[in-house]
Amino acid sequence: MEQLPPRADFDNVVALTGAGISVAAGLGTFRGPDGLWTIAPDVERAMHAEYVPGNIDLMWQVWGGMHEQAQEAGPTPAHRALAVVQAQVITQNVDGLHHTAGSHDTIEIHGSAGRARCLLCPWNGPAVEAARASGDPRPRCPRCGELVRPSVVLFGESLDEAALAAAQHAAVSADLFLAVGTSGRVAPASWLAPMARAAGATVINIDPVPGDPGPAFHHQVTGDAQQVLAEWAG
Repeated sequence: MEQLPPRADFDNVVALTGAGISVAAGLGTFRGPDGLWTIAPDVERAMHAEYVPGNIDLMWQVWGGMHEQAQEAGPTPAHRALAVVQAQVITQNVDGLHHTAGSHDTIEIHGSAGRARCLLCPWNGPAVEAARASGDPRPRCPRCGELVRPSVVLFGESLDEAALAAAQHAAVSADLFLAVGTSGRVAPASWLAPMARAAGATVINIDPVPGDPGPAFHHQVTGDAQQVLAEWAG
């Protein structure tokens, strides 16, 4: 199968997206020979909860830099296409590009690099708001003045229960479930495609490299997601 089925055949499209959808915006993936962990292994300290708060500066360098780069580049044709067809987006990405493209109800299961949360009090808000409240180069909480960190889920931390529940609800409500820029093989994303299929959805993987996407998927569309989704959205 080399094309997506007609959009008009479905009432509820859900798209699970990963790092691959943002590569066209200049953002790299993490894994693989060209991944960030391979090229600059020291940045992995920005991804582990055990190093907080000692890695706050590195977290802002890595995650804040990623968000800034993403916003400068803007959403890709694939991001915009999913917004045009009003797909419910579940993303593993933290770059905010789906929201910028117009998918305002995006479920961000790994959090957002565009948001910050306080190390002391419950405040959680836009990172730019924290930056304005700071009297030094490191963002501080506008409520209590404590340091804040990017509101992303680090290794060693649990996913937000509300976001995970929303993702699961979306998966079982879909009649078309797309995996874009992700293999869907890493938990918890790996649970979502099987859940969608078990609930009756058509489940399709979009990947530039042909292969076996796994038993959860009915089909694989081989091609560049930027072109595939843009053409599909019309």
